[in-house]
Amino acid sequence: MMTCERIEELLSAYLEGDLAAAEKAEVEAHLAGCAECSGLAALMREALAAAAAFPEVEPSPQLLAGLYAIPEARRAKKRLLQPLFDWLGRPALQPVYAAATGLLIVLSFVLFHPEGRGIRKAIDVQFHRGVGTVEKLYADAGGLKGEIKAVSANVVKSFNTLGLLKGDEKKQ
Repeated sequence: MMTCERIEELLSAYLEGDLAAAEKAEVEAHLAGCAECSGLAALMREALAAAAAFPEVEPSPQLLAGLYAIPEARRAKKRLLQPLFDWLGRPALQPVYAAATGLLIVLSFVLFHPEGRGIRKAIDVQFHRGVGTVEKLYADAGGLKGEIKAVSANVVKSFNTLGLLKGDEKKQ
C-alpha cells in the first residue's frame, strides 16, 4: 500500500497518464480509500482543466526577434571584449600571479607594519651584503679569466698528445 507522500509525488504523472499499469492501479486503489488524496486529485484535475481552457497565444514576430537577438547580442559583446581579457586567464601566467601576490604581501607588510623602519633597515643591510658578495664573485671571476686561458691551452696540448682531438682542434 502506498503512502500519501508517495501518492503526492505520483499524482501529476497519474493525471497526465504517464504511469505504468501497476503504479496506476496502486494510485487508484489509494485514491479510492483516502479522502484527502482524492480531494487533492480533484483539485489538480480542476487546475489542469482550467489551464487547458486558456487560449493558445502566438507571440508576435517582433517579440520573437527581440528574444532571439538577446543571446546573439551577448555573444557579440563577449567577442568584442574577449581579446582584451583573454590573456589574463592563461595558465602560463599563474606563476606570475602567485609571485606578484607574494610580492604584494611582503611589500604591504614592510610598508604598513608599525616597526617598518627596522624591517627596512634589516632588508637594506641584507641587500648590501648580497651586492657585496656579488661584486666579490665578479672580481674573482675576472681574475680567473686569464687563468682559464692558460689552463685551456695546456688541456688542448694534453688532448693532442693523447690523440683525443680530431680535425681542426689540433691547431692550438
